[in-house]
Amino acid sequence: MKKQDVISGVLLMGLSAVLYTQTLVDPSEIMFEDDIDPMKYPRLLILLLAFLGALLAGRGLCLAPVVSAVPIFSRRTLGIMAVLLVYAAVFTTVGFFVSSFVASFAVSFIMGWRRLPLLAAVCGLSVVLIWLLYTYVLRIPLPTGTLF
Repeated sequence: MKKQDVISGVLLMGLSAVLYTQTLVDPSEIMFEDDIDPMKYPRLLILLLAFLGALLAGRGLCLAPVVSAVPIFSRRTLGIMAVLLVYAAVFTTVGFFVSSFVASFAVSFIMGWRRLPLLAAVCGLSVVLIWLLYTYVLRIPLPTGTLF
């Protein structure tokens, strides 16, 4: 049994339960003109999170413990945490394109990618594809930013 996986899985399921209760509101208060319930997509993501938490907890119960030589916290972990905190802080000011490109580039660089032209191309293409998905498929506007 891997205690870390069981604990993490149970915490994810608990978090999912709390988040799911936040989506339970009177449908007449939030229905759009074309009878679209805006809480369907968040509920689906929350249920997916609960399912993955259950899988993680089940995996932890079934597997034998393995001793890993990889530390939980390293300079990479702290670097990525710092990048994501800065990303969250400047997301609405700078906008989706610039902040997401810089954050994905920085995280990839911290994780070990060193082919910079290819990295820039992959980050740029990823940001454009995510923008297209949110704008045209999901119809969720992303921040454009006040600086750019």
